[in-house]
Amino acid sequence: MTPLEIQKNREIFLDYCRKYIQRDGLEKLLTYIESTDFFTAPSSTKFHLNTPGGLCKHCINVFETAMQINEHILLPRQQREESIFPQPLSTESIAIVALFHDVCKCNIYKEVDRWRKNDAGKWETYKGYEVNDEFPFGHGEKSCHMVNYYLRLKRDELLAIRWHMGMFDVGESGSANRFSFYSAMEITPLVVLMQMADMASSHWFEQTFSPGGDI
Repeated sequence: MTPLEIQKNREIFLDYCRKYIQRDGLEKLLTYIESTDFFTAPSSTKFHLNTPGGLCKHCINVFETAMQINEHILLPRQQREESIFPQPLSTESIAIVALFHDVCKCNIYKEVDRWRKNDAGKWETYKGYEVNDEFPFGHGEKSCHMVNYYLRLKRDELLAIRWHMGMFDVGESGSANRFSFYSAMEITPLVVLMQMADMASSHWFEQTFSPGGDI
């Protein structure tokens, strides 16, 4: 991702935040975000958008996807009284959970030199990433903690951020966590909406880059 693209995504992210979120503490949260590598960090080490600027772009994608799913699938069903969740979701809640669900990834990806064999069979170095998390508090749990420090999150927002990884976050966690995960999905549609938007964005729209930056 070019510096120009990174800057453009930063502007889009900040515009979405200020347009859709009116809650006290937003500007303090954005000030914190600006002090981290949020706008320049990758979204992962070797999967979706594993390139500089990928983290911010991913959060934008998740927000836009969540808004489209809500507008074209969930809300029409609610209006026709065909949903077990009759109360429409607030746009502010969707924006908060989608735009900030991955703030736990701030300042954890460190650029390192790695080795590989080139086409000629000779060893060469390339730039890659590794995780160095100084506060390993969990994935969704850490984002909840960080965002809630600045914004007063509602119950449904906490649940949606906590469980946005879906089954990827409960496979080896034991029966108690599985019960909590399933219960959360029954409490608010925001939990499933976040899972759908996150999975769709990372697997439908976001490229994985090979070592050296090529797709």
